[in-house]
Amino acid sequence: MKNIYDFFTFYGNQSFYQFPFSDVDGLILSLLSYAKLDGIVPSNAKSISMLDACTKYLEKYSLKDAKKEDWLFPIAYHLMEHLKESVRYQKARLSYFVRKTDKLGQFGAITIHLPNGITYISFEGTDSDIIGWKEDLEMVYQFPVQSQVLAKDYFNSVLHFRDHEVYVGGHSKGGNLAMYAYMYGKQSLKKRVKNVYNFDGPGFLLEVVSSSLYEEMSSKLKMFVPKDSVVGLSLHHGNYQVVNSSNIAIFEHDATSWEVFGGCFVLCELSKKSKRLEANLQEYIDHMSVEDRKNFVETFFAVFEKSEITNIMQLKDFKISTLLSIMKEIQHIPNKAKRDFVAIIRLLITGMNS
Repeated sequence: MKNIYDFFTFYGNQSFYQFPFSDVDGLILSLLSYAKLDGIVPSNAKSISMLDACTKYLEKYSLKDAKKEDWLFPIAYHLMEHLKESVRYQKARLSYFVRKTDKLGQFGAITIHLPNGITYISFEGTDSDIIGWKEDLEMVYQFPVQSQVLAKDYFNSVLHFRDHEVYVGGHSKGGNLAMYAYMYGKQSLKKRVKNVYNFDGPGFLLEVVSSSLYEEMSSKLKMFVPKDSVVGLSLHHGNYQVVNSSNIAIFEHDATSWEVFGGCFVLCELSKKSKRLEANLQEYIDHMSVEDRKNFVETFFAVFEKSEITNIMQLKDFKISTLLSIMKEIQHIPNKAKRDFVAIIRLLITGMNS
C-alpha cells in the first residue's frame, strides 16, 4: 500500500511545473505544521528555505528526542527527512511560524510559498496534549473557540498582494481551523483561495454548517477522512471523501497511513463502526442543550483529570479495570452520555493496543 513517503519516491524529484500541485501535496504541507520549528522558521515575513529549515531541524533533533507520549514527533521527524531530500520542496520558503499552548487551548500555523507561486497556509492539528483535545470537544457548545479566532487573525495577517493562488489546510483540528479562517476571513483575501483542505478534522455545530458562509465555502472545500474516522466525524460537516488506510481504529488518524496513488488518495467506504459513531454522536449532541453539552465536556475531562491523564498517549496503558473504577465519577450524567463515553474510550483503547 503506497503512502506519502512513496509519493516522495515517485515525485520528489519533479517540480510543481512537471507534476502540478495535488491533494497529496496539500496533506504533506498540512503535516509540516506539526514539526517543532521554533527558532528555525521566522515568526514574521522573513523566510527560510525548506532545505535550510529541514537541515537545521535535523541537526537540532534526533529520533532519540521522541518521548514515548509524543506520537507526532516521529511523524514530523520522518517528514522533515523526506522534505530535505525532495527537489520538489527544497526551494519552498517558510515564514510566519507560530505555536502556542495555554489553559484555553493550543494553536500553531506556518506559511509556505512554493516555487511555482502557490501559497499554502498550514494550521497545526491537535497534538498529544489533553488541552488540545479538550478544546476540540469544546466546539460542541462554544463557537468560536480560541484557536479558531487565532486562525482567522492569522489568515488575515499573513497574505500579501503577491499571493494570488492560495490554499488553506490542516490535519485534525487544523482542518477545522482552515475552514473557520476561510469562512470568517476578509472577503478580499478569500477570493484568492482555490481550495480549503480538511484532513480528518472536526466539523461545526449544525447552525454553522447551515449558514451561508459554510455554503459559500463548500465549493472550495476538500475534506478527507479515513475509513475508521473518529475526529473527522465529530460535529456536522458537508460532503467528505473516505480514504483507505493501512492502520486500524484511532490510529487511522495518522495520515501517513493513508493510501495514495499518484497525487490522489485511494478512496473507499466508511466503516460500519464509524457510521454508527457519527450517527450516535450527532443525534446525541443535537438533542442536548448548550448547558448540557458544556457539562458533558467538563465531566468527560474531569474523568481524565481524576485518572491523572494529561496526554492522550497515556491511553495506551489504560486498563479496562481503570475505566470501570472511574465510571463511579460520572454516575450523575445520563445513561446515554455514559454509553457514549465508554464507546469512545473503548475505541481508543482498541486502537492503541491493536
